[in-house]
Amino acid sequence: MKIGEIRNLSSDQIAKKLEESKNELFNIRVQVSTQQNTKVSEIGRVRKLIARLNTVQRENELKGAEE
Repeated sequence: MKIGEIRNLSSDQIAKKLEESKNELFNIRVQVSTQQNTKVSEIGRVRKLIARLNTVQRENELKGAEE
């Protein structure tokens, strides 16, 4: 998911997507540690998505406080 797509989401959708991504990251880490999943690069992809979601969420908070 690209940053532009994330910026078009509502704050509720961002929060929901953030929660889903955190759960996905946990599941991937468990799978990698038990050697069920060999795609270690998925961890980085999900971490970057979480960072993007947090960034947009913070931007929205600051924009709301500004107004």
